[in-house]
Amino acid sequence: MSMIDKFTKLFDKPVCDNCAGRQVAQLLTGFSNDLRGKMLRHLIAIRLDSGEKLELDMSNFSDFKFRNKEVKTKKHEKCYYCGDFFQSIDRTVDRILKNVDDIEFNTFLVGTKISKKMLDREEELWEKVGINYCEPIRAEINREVGKKLERALKKKADLKKPEVTILINFENDKIEVTINPVFIFGYYQKIKRGIPQSRWGTPGKYKTSVQEEIGKPFLKFCRDHKFHGAGREDIDALCLAQRPFVLELTQSKKRKFNIKNMMREVNKSKKVKVKGLKICDMDTVRKVKSLRSDKTYRALVKLNKPIKRKDLIILKKLKGDIKQRTPKRVKHRRADLTRKRRVKSVKIKFKNSKSFELIVEGTAGLYIKELISGDNGRTKPSVSELLNRKAVCKELDVIKIQKTFK
Repeated sequence: MSMIDKFTKLFDKPVCDNCAGRQVAQLLTGFSNDLRGKMLRHLIAIRLDSGEKLELDMSNFSDFKFRNKEVKTKKHEKCYYCGDFFQSIDRTVDRILKNVDDIEFNTFLVGTKISKKMLDREEELWEKVGINYCEPIRAEINREVGKKLERALKKKADLKKPEVTILINFENDKIEVTINPVFIFGYYQKIKRGIPQSRWGTPGKYKTSVQEEIGKPFLKFCRDHKFHGAGREDIDALCLAQRPFVLELTQSKKRKFNIKNMMREVNKSKKVKVKGLKICDMDTVRKVKSLRSDKTYRALVKLNKPIKRKDLIILKKLKGDIKQRTPKRVKHRRADLTRKRRVKSVKIKFKNSKSFELIVEGTAGLYIKELISGDNGRTKPSVSELLNRKAVCKELDVIKIQKTFK
């Protein structure tokens, strides 16, 4: 069977120019599927007018004037394959424009969910003419709607990192708009104790969190937010160092913010301070979450028995490798393993016979409270072990985080 005979079969049911032309989309450059379909339709019309006997749906030729009087046409019928979607595409574009009217964005992506009926009928087409030169209907819808939206919105389609994704859902005849997250990078300090980093413990146990204090001014514009921190400090610890984080805003209708105003709003809380806020992307989230920074801590240590100032010198032996088995307080969420950490420096400031200040610089993952208490022998060496006394951390502050983020 010749190619012409094969493509003639396209017209045995009502078919629009787009659906016909899409079957030869991989032939000839510089033509739209609409134009390819018109060319095929004209070619078949010539065959009919020349007297060839073809079994076709004559509604496909309602606009033609044949010289051969035996050729009888029928009134135009809707395309069997797309329901004349491409002829009414502007109505779909108008529906989309109404759905995105109040959303701030610069880039978008169009997607299509084809109904089972359309998929089945597209397969009918492929059975007739094969798939050697065709293009899927989904790809044509995405492209043609995307081009019209670019002109109407004066915004660019972006296949990789769109700010808004528009789904044309033929299953339920809806336009579904997904606003892709806005990511805001910055550094925070926690200046009040008793606050968790994320809201996992709120509102049941804790009144607020670092996440909620930072996210509060943004909630006017977004549905919700997520928090990504470069590690975390204990709930009862202060973070006086600058800890990198990313706040992820979900379904935010605004993408441009007065950053200075936002920082001012957060800093009013007197619980959390932020600096260096700026819009970032998902790559920054990955970098922040993978950071393994050395940190310096200041701890107030209390002893159960008195000690002399000179006896604290032995704590210099903490410098070096530390073996820490997963602390009891976190083993419910971490594998029970023994890990090697390193204390890089130790400074001691005597306060009285039962308390002193310990400043420790350590590698990422070092548990300071257990370095002090020993955690019943799970951390070695420890302050308790070296001093032969029960030692506990009464206050803990993160005072420096090595700057490894760019």
